[in-house]
Amino acid sequence: MLKLQDGVLVFVTEQSVTELGVTVEEISTRLGQLGYTVQETDIDAIGFELLKISNYTLNYCNITQIPSIVIPRLIDRVCGEFLYYKKNSGSLEGFNYEAVVKQIKEGDTTLVYAVGQGEDTPENRFDAFVKQLERGYDKWITPHRRIRW
Repeated sequence: MLKLQDGVLVFVTEQSVTELGVTVEEISTRLGQLGYTVQETDIDAIGFELLKISNYTLNYCNITQIPSIVIPRLIDRVCGEFLYYKKNSGSLEGFNYEAVVKQIKEGDTTLVYAVGQGEDTPENRFDAFVKQLERGYDKWITPHRRIRW
């Protein structure tokens, strides 16, 4: 079972408690890097998204601990889910849609800022940005899958 204990996600079994290595603070820091200022009222929602994505990962891969190589992608996935939830619930306030990055290239780092790109509205660019945060997560966790007997 997964639970949030002192701001740290832990996997609890009868025999042991294993830290999964991701904290709400790390998610909050990443959200800050993406242009969103985390409020005290966001902590529960961030914790829920963290539990949801971690649970998905553990179940999908049939593992008891999330591999460290997956942690940065997990953090981005949680941020994407959280921002998507906030936008669709109408509670995403104070986010500057104009500052959203249009393109991120992972090899040889490239950032292109989406400013005044034709018919794209700032909201469309935000949606594409959130999709980029979530994209490719399954490809990162698939090599860690184990056969379920």
